Amino acid sequence: MDDLTAIAEMESREFSPLAYPYFVLRQLFDIHGALWVVADLAGAVGGYALVAAGQTQEAWLIGLAVSSSHQGRGLGRSLIEQAVASCTAADLDTLFLTVRPSNTSATNLYKASGFRGIGYDEKYFGVGEPRELLVRRLAPVASRPTNLRWDKNEFLPPGE
Repeated sequence: MDDLTAIAEMESREFSPLAYPYFVLRQLFDIHGALWVVADLAGAVGGYALVAAGQTQEAWLIGLAVSSSHQGRGLGRSLIEQAVASCTAADLDTLFLTVRPSNTSATNLYKASGFRGIGYDEKYFGVGEPRELLVRRLAPVASRPTNLRWDKNEFLPPGE
């Protein structure tokens, strides 16, 4: 909850005009916040992964952002893996997301993180707003890791 303002600000910077406004993020947090992952870098939000679970064993990665000053260092991949761990710990078995096909860096990141394309919608957010649908199947309970702790410095090069 303490990070919600910073998340809303980053959301606005990165995704305007399609950014979630603060009040929507607040409502999503109230419902799904236990699955969210925030990278705390020296007291500042360096990035986030927002996950929303459905009524089945499925969830959606509804938001992922890394601050521009921390991009290219593996933080996005770490956030995805922590979101997967959060979903796995909640006994969810499938994680979906949509991505703009023209956003090749995000598409490549998701596919390198184990997501695969399963669909395409030419007007997902309206005319001229196509999205590719990606999915990642999560590990069965028996093969899940027992230690879900994450050190925020794992993604940073030594000395940073």
